[in-house]
Amino acid sequence: MQERQLIAKILNRFPQESAELIKGIGDDCAVFGSSPDLCWMTSTDVLVEDVHFVLKWHDAYRLGRKSIAVNLSDIAAMGGRPQFALVSLVLPAHISDPWLERFHAGAADMLENHSCLLIGGDISKGATLTINVMLIGSAHPEKVVYRSGGAEEQDIYVTGYLGASAAGLQLLKRGDAKPDYDNLIDAHLNPEPQIEIGRTLAERGLAMAMQDISDGLATDLSHICCESLIQGVIELETLPYTENFPDFCREYDSTPEDLALFGGEDYQLVFTAKRCDRDAITALADELDVPLTRVGQTKKGKGCVLLQQNGRVRDISYRGFEHI
Repeated sequence: MQERQLIAKILNRFPQESAELIKGIGDDCAVFGSSPDLCWMTSTDVLVEDVHFVLKWHDAYRLGRKSIAVNLSDIAAMGGRPQFALVSLVLPAHISDPWLERFHAGAADMLENHSCLLIGGDISKGATLTINVMLIGSAHPEKVVYRSGGAEEQDIYVTGYLGASAAGLQLLKRGDAKPDYDNLIDAHLNPEPQIEIGRTLAERGLAMAMQDISDGLATDLSHICCESLIQGVIELETLPYTENFPDFCREYDSTPEDLALFGGEDYQLVFTAKRCDRDAITALADELDVPLTRVGQTKKGKGCVLLQQNGRVRDISYRGFEHI
C-alpha cells in the first residue's frame, strides 16, 4: 500500500468534524481554533535511524538541528509562525550522554533561531534511535495557505535551489566528501527551513497554494495539483540549481533534473501565484535576498507533468520519495 493510499484509509476511518477544526488530515499541518484573529497549526514527523538518517553521516549536533528543521518546514509551507515544540526520543544503548548533549545543543540552536520554545515530549528506550517532533505554530485564519488554494492559469514558483540535498546524499553514500562540494553535503545534513519567505508570501497574499519540498518537487507539486484539482506543468530548463551542482552532476554522471524532481529533502517551498503578481514576487525576492524561480504553470487537468526541451511532456506525478 502506498503512503497516500494509507492516508486515505485513515481519513475515511476517523471522523474529521469539530467546531474548532479548520483543516484536518491532508495538508502540511492541521489547523484549528475558534478565534477570528488567531488559529493554531500542528505538524509532526518521525525520523528513524537507517531509514531517515545514518548516524555515521549525521553528527549529533546537525541531526538535532535537522530534526527540528524538517518540522519547521511544514509550518513555513502554510505561512505560519512557529511557537512551540515537543520532542520525543527512543534511545538505544549505543547513544551516549555526550552524543545526546550535542543533539540537544543542535535542536536548541534551531529552535532559538526561529523563536520557538520546547514545551514537552517523552523519552523511552528501544532498539532503534527514533526522533519524533511535534511543532505548533500560529497565523491569522485568513492568511493560512493551503494546498487546495491553487487554480488554473497560475504560475508555479520554487524558493532556493533544487537537488542539492540529493547530491549531498550521493556523496555521503560514496564516502566521497570533497571540499568542493561541502555545500551539497551541508544541504542534506543541515537544511534551513524557509520560515520568513513562507510567512511573507502568506501575509502579502502572494501564495495561493503552497507545500514544502520534502519528498521531491514531482511528488510535492502533485499534492497541490490533487488538492486544487489542477495540472502542474514544469518547464525543464527553468529548474534552479546552485552554482556547483552541474559540476557535480557531470563528475558523478548524475542527471540534474532527476535529482531536482525526485531527490527530496530540499526543504524549499513550491507555491502557485497569480500571474498579475509577478512583479511583486520579483520585488520580494530582492527584498529578502531569496531566489524565487518561476518553474512552470498550472492548467486544466490533473497531475504533474514535465515539459521537456523538445516540446514533449511526460507524467512525473508522485515520482518522489515514498515513506512506506
